[in-house]
Amino acid sequence: IKGYTVTQRDAAVKSAKAAMDELDASIRRLERRLESDWDKMDEAARRKARAALDALRKQRNEVAEWYGGLKHGSAEAWDEVKNGFSKSYDALRGAFARARKAF
Repeated sequence: IKGYTVTQRDAAVKSAKAAMDELDASIRRLERRLESDWDKMDEAARRKARAALDALRKQRNEVAEWYGGLKHGSAEAWDEVKNGFSKSYDALRGAFARARKAF
């Protein structure tokens, strides 16, 4: 996303949407995996899993807000919005990778 110019907004939005869809699918897979293993987990592991999923959902919402900015932001705000989206997306990917390793 960082490399797109404001004149390439449509392509950037399409790319961002595809990236978000992939992360959403990954989060759903992680949720299903945790649900299937729930009965095998002790209370501490369950609390940790809930906290990790809550954090992922919160970060995902932040990415969605920046995505809205990509779609509807002004040309003057383009650089700020695309950088905000990229940073929040990278943070979410990192959090997801850590959650996946933890579970």
